[in-house]
Amino acid sequence: MRHLVGLGLLVLPLLARAASLDVDPIRVVFSAENTITVVTLTNTGDAPATVQLEPVAWSQDKGEDVYTATHDLLATPPIFTVQPHAKQIIRLGLRAKPDPVREDCYRLYLQEVPQAQQLKGLGVQMALRIGVPVFVAPAAPLKPSLQWTLKRSSDKELEVDAVNDGNAHVQVRQITLTGPDGQTLTVQQAAYVLPGANRSWKVPLAKPQSAGKFKVSAETDQGPINGQAMLP
Repeated sequence: MRHLVGLGLLVLPLLARAASLDVDPIRVVFSAENTITVVTLTNTGDAPATVQLEPVAWSQDKGEDVYTATHDLLATPPIFTVQPHAKQIIRLGLRAKPDPVREDCYRLYLQEVPQAQQLKGLGVQMALRIGVPVFVAPAAPLKPSLQWTLKRSSDKELEVDAVNDGNAHVQVRQITLTGPDGQTLTVQQAAYVLPGANRSWKVPLAKPQSAGKFKVSAETDQGPINGQAMLP
């Protein structure tokens, strides 16, 4: 379960406090055999929280997430209010037929709606927006596959790029580069790479790196994925 606490009163004296919400599970996986599930939202705060649901299709273009409206997912109730220290059951169903060979990707956004009494007399209202990843497994076996490239951004920075040419997502949590001289460089910045998409990370350098072959070791939600990349 992930605990998400809204920001408030730490930055501006007239900043309203957002709700404190728990969502469980933090990731949903559908298949042709399993097309219905529930998500539980818990309001751990001391004020009611009104939440609106927004299912979206999720893709990536040039390393950036792209979200578009979709009717493939049904989420009910579409809007509701959770009382303090209470729970709300959200029913989530898959309407579309799964792709037979490649994983489909969506997100269910839970958007807090500011209350009118909270807004009165306040300069800024902070509201939570929680995105739950939703994946639909194909009939074919799931197999992410990352191909790596390296390039120089400057003398003080490299850029490592991963292309996922497999049929399933992978969440990269840490990347370790080992250069020809044995020096290691590590990046800890979690990011999803969807099937058929790519993602880039900046790698700060303590000193300039020589050209050559680098070993790439990635810690992911699918287990370790290793590879190599040439630095020109």
